[in-house]
Amino acid sequence: MKKKNVVVMGGSFNPPTMAHLKIMQVALDALEADRGYFVPVSFAYLKRKMVKAGEGHLCLPDELRLNMLRAMIQTDERIQIDTQEMSEPCAITQKTMKSTQERHPDARIYFVAGADKIPLLEEFVRKWNFLERYSVIVFSREGTSLMEEIARHELLAAFQSAIVPIVPPKDIEGISSTQVRKHLFDVDAVADMLHPAVVSMLRQLKPEDFPEEIIGFKDGFAFLSNDYPVPVTYEGLSYPCASSAFLASKYADALRRAEIARMKLEKAKQKYGAEPGNADWESRKIAIMDEIVRNKFLQHPDLSEQLANTGSRKLIAGGKNGGFWGVDLYTWKGENMLGILLMNLRKDLKAEKTHEV
Repeated sequence: MKKKNVVVMGGSFNPPTMAHLKIMQVALDALEADRGYFVPVSFAYLKRKMVKAGEGHLCLPDELRLNMLRAMIQTDERIQIDTQEMSEPCAITQKTMKSTQERHPDARIYFVAGADKIPLLEEFVRKWNFLERYSVIVFSREGTSLMEEIARHELLAAFQSAIVPIVPPKDIEGISSTQVRKHLFDVDAVADMLHPAVVSMLRQLKPEDFPEEIIGFKDGFAFLSNDYPVPVTYEGLSYPCASSAFLASKYADALRRAEIARMKLEKAKQKYGAEPGNADWESRKIAIMDEIVRNKFLQHPDLSEQLANTGSRKLIAGGKNGGFWGVDLYTWKGENMLGILLMNLRKDLKAEKTHEV
C-alpha cells in the first residue's frame, strides 16, 4: 500500500500571496500528497520579526491573515490551515511537525523550505534529528547544485534521500509579501501577486490604522520613559523623576513620600516598589499617572516640544514586562496605558498650540 504524504508550510503570511498558494500546490502535486497545511505564525512572533526588519507597524492582525488564507484556499480542498502556532510566542517547527504526525500516523510528513534555509535545516538535524523523522521539500531553481551543496554539509549529507528539491513555478518569480507590503495601501498596483479575495480585503485597510511606531523608550526617545531623570513636582514635593512621584503616590504618609523624593529611583524601587497601593489608589492610579506625566512635560517645555515632534507615531512603552502600563516585547501582550496617556497628552498639546495660533 502506498504511503500517504502530508505537506506542512509555515510562514508569516503577512499577507498571503499567490506564491504561497502555488508553491503548496506544486509540492502537493509533485508528491501526490493527500493534505497540505498552511501554518501561520503568531502575531507576537510576526511582530518581533517585523520590528527587526523596520516594518513593525505593518503587521496584519491574526484574524485578517486567517481570513485571507481561508479565502485563498477555498477552491483547493487538499489545503487546510493549522492554527496551533498562532497561540505560541514563537514558531516551534518541531512541535508542529510532531502534532501533524500524530494526526496522520500513517503518513510521511514533508516540511517546505526555501534554499536559503539550509543552515536552519542543519540546526534542526543537530537539535532534533529532524530528517530521521520527517522529509523536507526545498524549493530552488538550482536543483542539482543545491544537492551538491547539501552533500557538503556533514550533518545533512547522510539524509539526502529525505530532501526533495523542487523547482518553483516560473510565474511566481518576484512575488513576495515584502513587495505587497510596499503597496499595502495601494494594493491594486500588486493585484496580480494576490488572490482576488485577498485584494478585496486589503482594499479595506487605511494608512491611519497602521501608524509608524516608537517602541521602547530608549536612546533618542528616552525622554518618554517615566525613569527619565528630570525633576517632577507633584503635590508639593519635587521628585527625581516621574517614576519616583508615582511610587510615592501610593502612600498617604507625608514622611514616606518625602523620603522617596530624596532617594535615588533604584533604591526607592528596591525598598517600596513591591508594596501594593490601597484600594483607593488602585481605582485612581490611571488619573494619578496621567497627572504626573502631564506635570513632567508641562514643567519641562523642551520635553513637551520633543513629545509633539513624535508626530502621529504610536508610542509603545515596550520592555521585558508588559502588564498594565506597557507591552512585553516578546509576547507582545500588555495594555500600554503609559503609551496611551502620552499620546493623549501629545494630542492635547497640539490642540493647544493650534488654538494659540
